[in-house]
Amino acid sequence: MSFSGPQHWREADLILTGDADPCSYGCPHTGCPHEMSMLVRAIGHGLLALTAATLVRSGLTPADRHEWLKATDPEYAAEQDAEATR
Repeated sequence: MSFSGPQHWREADLILTGDADPCSYGCPHTGCPHEMSMLVRAIGHGLLALTAATLVRSGLTPADRHEWLKATDPEYAAEQDAEATR
């Protein structure tokens, strides 16, 4: 599944502000590994949202953007590989 920048931001927000408990395993203390995993996922989505926003505003050349997309988007890379073999 591929996310856009805004989708990453929404996912991070859902992870942090959702109705779910930080630990769905019912650990009696804060800072359990399950809660830390949730926070790491939210941070990861936030960083990917920031990266997407930076790319949109950076003025990448079309060739640079193409290489960036090939490196970060598996669906785009597969489409490009399919076109190259035609």
